[in-house]
This record gives sequence, C-alpha cells and structure tokens, in this order.
Amino acid sequence: MLALACDIGGTNTRLGLVRDGVLLSESTSSYANDDFEDFYAVAAAFLRERGESRVDRVCIALAAVATAEGATLTNRDWTIRRDRVALTSGADRVDFINDFEALGYAMGQVERLETQCLTPGRASGQPGPRLVLGAGTGFNASAWCPSRFGGAPRVVAAECGHMTLPLAGEVEFSLQGALSVGRGRASVERALSGRGLFEIYQWQCAQARRGPLATTAVEVSRLAVAKADRDCEEAGHVFMRLLGRVCGDLALAYLPFSGVYLSGGVSRAFAGPLSQDQTFLEAFLAKGRQADFMESFPVHLLLDDRTALQGCAEWLRLSAV
Repeated sequence: MLALACDIGGTNTRLGLVRDGVLLSESTSSYANDDFEDFYAVAAAFLRERGESRVDRVCIALAAVATAEGATLTNRDWTIRRDRVALTSGADRVDFINDFEALGYAMGQVERLETQCLTPGRASGQPGPRLVLGAGTGFNASAWCPSRFGGAPRVVAAECGHMTLPLAGEVEFSLQGALSVGRGRASVERALSGRGLFEIYQWQCAQARRGPLATTAVEVSRLAVAKADRDCEEAGHVFMRLLGRVCGDLALAYLPFSGVYLSGGVSRAFAGPLSQDQTFLEAFLAKGRQADFMESFPVHLLLDDRTALQGCAEWLRLSAV
C-alpha cells in the first residue's frame, strides 16, 4: 500500500510517502504555503515531483479541528475537503487528524525521532503517558497513553492553545493587559507562538521605553539566542518562563512519566537556551508542594521536523490492522 502523509501548518506544508506503514524518509519535502493557492496545488506538485500519479490512501494532519469531511485551518484561510483531496491524489480513502494528534501517534515510535534531552540524568521511574506540546504558528498539546490491558495505545488530543495563559506577578499582569487588547483575554497561544513571541518583544520594548530593533519573530529569536539585543533576550526569557509554566501545568494534568516532548519551530529556535539556561526548567518545576514530584518527568526537545509525518505513518499502520 502506498499512502500520502501530509502535515499542514499555518506556515508550511510537509509531505511524504508511506509504504506499508513506514514513512519513506527520502521522499519527504516541505513547502511554503505562501507559494501556493491552496493545499491541492501543494499535493499535486509533490506527487508530480515524485512521479506518482495516484496513491491508495491519504492521512492529513492539520492545524484545526478535524472532521470526517475535512477542515478549515485555524491560522490560514485554507479549507481542505475530502472529495477534493481524493480527486487530486486518486486515493480511495482520506483521513483527517489534528496535527498534534499526529504528533501524539509519533510518540509511539519515539525511538525513530531525533530528540535532545533537556534533563540529562533524569530517567522515567515508571511507564506512563508521553506528552507532546509546542509552540509554532500556534500552540497545542496531546498525550500518548499506553494501554494497561495490552491493547493499542490511545492518543488524547486537545485545544490547549485556547486555554487562558497562566500569569503571575505585577509585571506579567502588565503583559496580560497588552496581549488582551481587543481580545478580551490572553490565551496560551497569544504568547506561546511565533506571533506571541513578537508581541512579547513589543511589550518588552514598551516597558523599557526603547524602539524595537527586530521586525519579525524569527529576528527576535535569532537576536535573543545570540544575546545581540537586550530586549530580544529578555523577551526570550519571558517566553521560556511561560513555556515552562504551561508545560508544567500540562504535566500535572497528564502525568507523563515516559517523558515530555517539546515541538514546534519557535521551541526549536530556542534549543540552545532551553538546554543551557535554567529559565524554562525552573518554571517547569515551580509547582509548590509538587516541585519534587515534577522531577519525575524527563523533558526532551523534538528536533525532527518530520515528526507529524511519522505520526501519520503510525496512524496509517494502526488503522490498517
């Protein structure tokens, strides 16, 4: 069986071919969404480049609430419909799953993924769920939960980006006010995303009464990591502190004894500071009487940009049984 795996984000679309449940790593490609009118044009270009006229199945992971017939992306004005995908690919079956649901399925094959441990020496004390969460164009999380009775694992999807952002102290309440303007509240995604990082930076510049130097979130993260601009660096610290706090909250909700995995382009942009600076881990552990308990959860950074495609391959493998 030849299948097409698709990971559609707000900024980029990644595709790969899957044969008999295994992602063909040499077949994967990434495309900038701005270069295409719609997803169908992306899929047609990929198949044409691979010399494939049709596939048997398609699994699409997308940044939206998925239905059987398709979905409209949360952070891009694209609607993807099952019948149009089938027409473009020639597939007899098209499945839609949430992008973080796909990341959750990839946790079942975590040994195939490129990761970086942020808590060396901290081993899992007992088997349990794996939590994957991350900041990119948006923010979300899911949990991979092994069966206690020998059956297939479950993946619990969520919409964590729309939870209310947990803030503490007078300074952070000032940030809450800035992120809430015109929105009524500050959600997790308003801070923990590319757009959120840039808004944190703008707030930091206003607090310091300095004009902004950076013009994009990419510039903010680059200058922060290089320690080339103090406002970018401080915005990075705020971002990592909030990421650690939210990550810790979700760890208490899911009890991921088999590990916490950070994903997303913005998370990866801070790979160096996440492993060398204590800002993230201190916020992750800062849970009062549960601080020692938080040491039970190893934390890793997902470096593999094809993780969701691996999750689609796992979905295709499990659904074929």
